[in-house]
Amino acid sequence: MSTVSGSCTASFTGQPGRTERTGVDPADITTLDQLADALDQLRRDRGLSLRGLTSAAAKLPARRGRQPTLPHSTAGDLLNAKSVPEAETLETFLAACGVGGEEAQRPWLQALDRIAHQHQRRPAGAVRVRDARPRLLGVHAAIQVEQPTGHARNGRRDELPQYVPRDFDADLRTKLTVAGQDGGFVLLVGDSSVGKSRALFEAVRAVLPAWWLLHPGNAAELRELSSQSVDRMMVWLDELQNYLDRSGGVPVGRMRGLIKAGAVVVATCWPQEYSKRAALPAKDQPDPYANDRGLLDMADMLHVSGTFSTDERRRAEELAVTDHRIRVALDTPDAGFTQVMAAGPELIRHWEQAPAYAKAVITAALDARRVGAHAPLTRDYLADAVPDYLNDREKATAPMDWFDGALGHATTLLHGATAALIPVAAGMGRIAGYRVADYLHQHALRARRTEHLPDTAWHALIHHHHHHSDDTERLADNAERRGRRHETVVLHKQLTDRGDRHAAYRLAHLLVDEGQVDHALRVLRTQADGGDGYAAYRLANLLADQGQVGDALKMLRTLLGGDSPSVVDGWTSLMAAQGQAQEALKVLRTLVDSGDEQAAYPLVELLAEQEQVEELGARADSGNRYAAYQLADLLAVQGQVEQLRTRADDGDGYAAVRLTDLLLMQRQAEDAPPVLRTLAESGNREAAYRLVEFLAEQGKVEELRTRADSGDGHAAYRLADLLAEQGHVDDALQMLRALADRGDRHAAYLLADLLAEQGHVDDALQMLGALADRGDLQAVVQLAKLGRRGQGDDVLKVLRTLADRGDFQAASSLVDLLVEQGRDEELEREVAAGTEGAFAALCRARSHEPSSATSPPSS
Repeated sequence: MSTVSGSCTASFTGQPGRTERTGVDPADITTLDQLADALDQLRRDRGLSLRGLTSAAAKLPARRGRQPTLPHSTAGDLLNAKSVPEAETLETFLAACGVGGEEAQRPWLQALDRIAHQHQRRPAGAVRVRDARPRLLGVHAAIQVEQPTGHARNGRRDELPQYVPRDFDADLRTKLTVAGQDGGFVLLVGDSSVGKSRALFEAVRAVLPAWWLLHPGNAAELRELSSQSVDRMMVWLDELQNYLDRSGGVPVGRMRGLIKAGAVVVATCWPQEYSKRAALPAKDQPDPYANDRGLLDMADMLHVSGTFSTDERRRAEELAVTDHRIRVALDTPDAGFTQVMAAGPELIRHWEQAPAYAKAVITAALDARRVGAHAPLTRDYLADAVPDYLNDREKATAPMDWFDGALGHATTLLHGATAALIPVAAGMGRIAGYRVADYLHQHALRARRTEHLPDTAWHALIHHHHHHSDDTERLADNAERRGRRHETVVLHKQLTDRGDRHAAYRLAHLLVDEGQVDHALRVLRTQADGGDGYAAYRLANLLADQGQVGDALKMLRTLLGGDSPSVVDGWTSLMAAQGQAQEALKVLRTLVDSGDEQAAYPLVELLAEQEQVEELGARADSGNRYAAYQLADLLAVQGQVEQLRTRADDGDGYAAVRLTDLLLMQRQAEDAPPVLRTLAESGNREAAYRLVEFLAEQGKVEELRTRADSGDGHAAYRLADLLAEQGHVDDALQMLRALADRGDRHAAYLLADLLAEQGHVDDALQMLGALADRGDLQAVVQLAKLGRRGQGDDVLKVLRTLADRGDFQAASSLVDLLVEQGRDEELEREVAAGTEGAFAALCRARSHEPSSATSPPSS
């Protein structure tokens, strides 16, 4: 079969669900039933049964120390809108369905809040746009130079140079005008120090000067604002990523509500932060940025170039006569105008050419930021981190005041604009710590990408930077990805001691990997004794793994019927594994008959495993949809064509779909079962998918073409596949190209596959490369496939860029290619860069399987 179909996967898997829908936007959910519909849609898209959800939750890789969990009884409650779920339960369900990470889950978690949403009064603290101070909004200070004689100073206005009109000003101001009519979101994307904030400030002051302007200090303040009433109010979000990266982030539903209420939201963002959030995940991969992508989709975006155009330079020349700062920036050849104005290049020189002790202090700060330390860095951290950045002679001959001198150099203002390390206030005359300049941080991400942090830096982070939970999670994740065993365990212990139960699960897993089973048992037992049902479930599994099955079963049996949804799952699985399925069925039936809904789903699944067709049929006929689904699967496995046909004729959609699958497999069908066509025409997506597969297997080109012409995308893809198989390659290419030109990305992937198959590899690379440059993750996956056909270096470069933006699939593809091509040295550099999966792959390449966090490779 042609590779065209090889990239196309089923949209549905036949599991029971509610209303068949596509493109569910959690921001639009306002009722519990709608939430249940949307969650069921996710589950069916992933092809997961309820027990499969539980298994998927237990097996998902931990991210930032968090281990998902999802008992199927709880999942059943969600799908049937039995009650409002806890946020924790919803998080687990989403993670099991592949929607992992705080950013991706935020819109779902906020859906519950929107149901009871109430408008509140406008918050205090707003100022008129015309009275706002640009420096307080994040506009960089400018370099300070001697001004020409007669240069008029104008107080605060003189803290900035005259504004050089940009080519995009007219477009920006038009977007603000439109947003001011009914609310809107305007976003400027560009690197640090390219003039985003200044251009935005000048634009809002020109277009909406009388509006109220509010500048939330953090994501929590923004979330609070979004639940309150607004009237001619502007919300200023300088460096949007700083809000999105904080705990709780910026829920897209809250932002949408703010805009619908008439507010104008304006923001700036770095390109790499925008790209990693805007990229679509590959099929069946976690989607940590689903929330942020939805938020960015609402934005009217403009890109800000890092260099001045010819017209912009001409306008700057005119202003340089009266402002020498502009003259200096124009006359500096080795960097862009706006970067020089904000002292960006001087920052790099100030770091790279610094005296040894100052360079070590700045580098230690940059490395800490690189591995997740966002909170201000203390003097103690910097002093303790520095030694391994120095050679023996430098350490031995350090003067008594080496640190004060180094810190003084690091905090020196350059041209009066900024410093490598910026003091963060803890009150009048007191410094809480230091943060690195954004421009320098962006440069260091590239310059030190593959440099290992020395031991003293890791040890200092553990001992002096452990009061910030968000940072500790990031540090733990980075330590694990860089193979730092000791630091990974210690950081998870810190999180566990603060009551983070997810970190406790991960800690137990790490301890087991290290052979410290008794310690792991103690960690889980402490959690279980505190009423954590999932910890009890994990504890029972670990006991069973150690041969203590009786103890595990006894512990779980005493908890059956309680409020822990994990217990019944664990107990049922262990009973079945011990050959006591019939006894388990008796207990589960009793629990169900007494009203324990948590036992209903494991009962159905165990009945299916034991092939109890009669009881499954009775429960299905009484309205149990999950029993109907399991029964259809079981009958298909048993090859019971006539029983499936009877149930299908009686209107059982699951039976109709499984009957079609079975007939296709046995090649007994000349036409699709009528009930399948009926279901497909009524809008059942899974039935439509199965019908298309049937038509393709039967070679029914014209019927496929009819469905494709009516808008059935899957029919179009399978038609292209069929045409290619029959030798009509040009027709297939023409059809896929037409779809791709209309924005059908899946058609573009299939087109690239077919082009490569026909020998047009360069054309395929060019097309996929363009999509990848726009942040299309699936295009990167397809690109990696082509990289195996001889374009490895070009593909690796793209994958590295995307992996550094947080693209999990790009990181995985990068690691896979390096392993396949035997590039161990490059793989080791990816470990230093913290690329997801690189350390485990390097260990395998060195002929041993790693634990999830073992010793780092040699630097």
